[in-house]
Amino acid sequence: MKFSELTSTKVHIIGINGIGMSALAIYLKQNNIDVTGSDITYNANTVNLEKYKIPVYIGHKISNIKNREVIFYSSAIKNNPEIREAKKKKIPCYNRSKLLQLICKDKFTIVVSGSHGKTSTTSILGHLLVLAGLNPTIISGGIMNNFGQNIYLTNSNYVVVEADESDGTVFKLNPKYLLFLNVDREHIDFYKSYSNFKSRIKNYILNQTKKNVKVFINNDDNFLSSLKKYSNNLKTFGSNINANYSYKLIKLTDKKSLFQIYKGKKILSKNLSTNLLGEHNVQNLTAVLSIIDDLGYGIKKSHLLDFKGTKRRMNILGKLNKTIFIDDYAHHPTEIEKLIRISSLYKKKNIILIIEPHRYSRLNDLYDEYLRVLSNTNNLIILKTYEAGENYKRGMKNSKNLVNDLNVLYNQKTKYIDNYRDLFYLLDQFLLKSESIIISAGAGDISNQIRLFYDSRK
Repeated sequence: MKFSELTSTKVHIIGINGIGMSALAIYLKQNNIDVTGSDITYNANTVNLEKYKIPVYIGHKISNIKNREVIFYSSAIKNNPEIREAKKKKIPCYNRSKLLQLICKDKFTIVVSGSHGKTSTTSILGHLLVLAGLNPTIISGGIMNNFGQNIYLTNSNYVVVEADESDGTVFKLNPKYLLFLNVDREHIDFYKSYSNFKSRIKNYILNQTKKNVKVFINNDDNFLSSLKKYSNNLKTFGSNINANYSYKLIKLTDKKSLFQIYKGKKILSKNLSTNLLGEHNVQNLTAVLSIIDDLGYGIKKSHLLDFKGTKRRMNILGKLNKTIFIDDYAHHPTEIEKLIRISSLYKKKNIILIIEPHRYSRLNDLYDEYLRVLSNTNNLIILKTYEAGENYKRGMKNSKNLVNDLNVLYNQKTKYIDNYRDLFYLLDQFLLKSESIIISAGAGDISNQIRLFYDSRK
C-alpha cells in the first residue's frame, strides 16, 4: 500500500485520542482523507481533533466502523470489538506503525528515537529546522508549545518524526537521518528480555549504516557507544571531546542552561543559552545541533531561546500563594533521577516531589532502581501505582512496598497516598505554609489531577 492510495478510502482510527494517533489523524485530514476515530474517553486531544472536523466516537462499538474501508489502531488497543468486526468483514487492519511508515515512505525523514528524551528532542529539532528555513512537517509524541499541538504540517518534503521503540515502530522506518538518544531497560513485556531489545536496536542501527543512512548515536550511552566497533559510519555526540560533536557546560541554573558545542576539537557554537534545564537537555541539544550542522544549516542563538518547550516536560503551571506548581512526565527511574537533579537547581527552595509509579510491571522490573533513585529524597510523596490496564498479581511489589522500603532502609519519611482527595487535602496544607515548589511526575492520572487542583484553587 502507498500513502496516495488512502486518498480515495475511508479511514477509521481506533485509539484516536492518544497523543500519537491524534497527530496522524490530523495529518490524514490535512491531506484530504476521510477519517473518523474512536476512543474510550474524551480528552484535550479530542478537542483539537474536533477543530479539524474529525468525527470522534467515544466508546468502542461496531457501528463506529460502518462504511469504513481501512482501520488503523493504537498499540495500546487490546481485544477491541471494532477490530473483531473489521476482521469479520475483511476490512484491512493495521498498527499505528504502518500508518507512520506510509506517511514517511517518500519523504526525507529524520527519525528521533531512544528510551528517554524523544519528544523534547523531536520538538526542538523540528522547531530549529523551521526557523533555519527547511520548514519540515513535525510529528511529535507531545504537545509542542510553539505550535500548540503535537503536529506541525507543511508542504515540505522533509519530515521530523518521533519514532517509538516501545512497540517496534522505529524498526519499520527507512530514514535519511536516524538519531538514537539512549537505550534503557524498558518495554520488556514487548521484547521479552532486555537482551532482545538491545539486539533489535543493534541490528537496526547497523543495517541503516549499510544503507548510507546518517546515524547519530549518544557516545555517553554505554550500549550505543559499543556499536562503534562494528561500523565506521556512525557519528557520535556527547560530553567527551572525542565524540564527533560534544558539549561543555558553562553553567546550569533554575532558569537557563549555558553551554558551548564542539565539532571535533574546534568550537562550533559558543556561549549558547536555552530555557531547558539540566545537563540531559544540553546533551539532547548537542544531538540536535549536530544533525543541523550535518545538513548544512545554521541557527541563530535566539532560536534556542525561542523554543517554548513541550507540554508535561517541567511545565510550570503557575503559582498559588507562594507555591509554584510544576508538571512533568517522568515515569521511569532514569527520568525521575534527572528530575531530582533539576529540582536541586532550585536552591534555597522547599521542594516537594510527588511521584505516581506507572504500571506494576515497570515498578517490579525496576524496583531496585526506584529505591536507589528515590533514596535520601526529602519531602517525597508516592501515590498509588497507576495500573495502565495491568492487573495486580499476588506477590507483586506496589507503591506501599516502595514507601515502606524507602522509610526502613533509608530512614526516610516518605508519605504514601492512595487517593487524590487525600492528596488535595495535603496540598491545601502546603499552600498555608512558606514558599514551596511542588513537582508532580508520572504518565498516568497525576497530570490531569494536579491541573484540576491548580485550576480549582486559582
